[in-house]
Amino acid sequence: MRKNKLPVILEPEEAQNLLKQPNKRYPTGLRNKTIMSLMLHCGLRLSEIVNLKPSNINLTKGKLRVESGKGKKDRDLAIPDYLTDLLDTWRSIRPKSNYFFSTLKGKKLSDRYIQQMVKRYSQKAGIDKNISPHAAYLRYSVL
Repeated sequence: MRKNKLPVILEPEEAQNLLKQPNKRYPTGLRNKTIMSLMLHCGLRLSEIVNLKPSNINLTKGKLRVESGKGKKDRDLAIPDYLTDLLDTWRSIRPKSNYFFSTLKGKKLSDRYIQQMVKRYSQKAGIDKNISPHAAYLRYSVL
């Protein structure tokens, strides 16, 4: 019988360092920071990020709807206040697309792209843990 491996947990400083890596002056940097922020602070999984639709985000009410998440269930999440500006900024510059997060040409992001992006930023941040969004999501320990 195979034992379930425990997820890799980021310390708060590691999570902060990870989020400092994307260069927000570029659209892709802003997008990537927004993606990692949602994964870290709202617990969104990789598949939930790539399938997120613009209509699933209501910044006025501070709500985010995940459709067909784990177990094919929908769920509503509160968007922390500190993420509202980041989401709003990305929304104002994002390309026209059926997906909230897309390539600059409006195509759906691949799971592989996000996996490589997280790995690249974690190496840049000097995080000596094998973190990835894998099938679950980034996690960090609460202060």
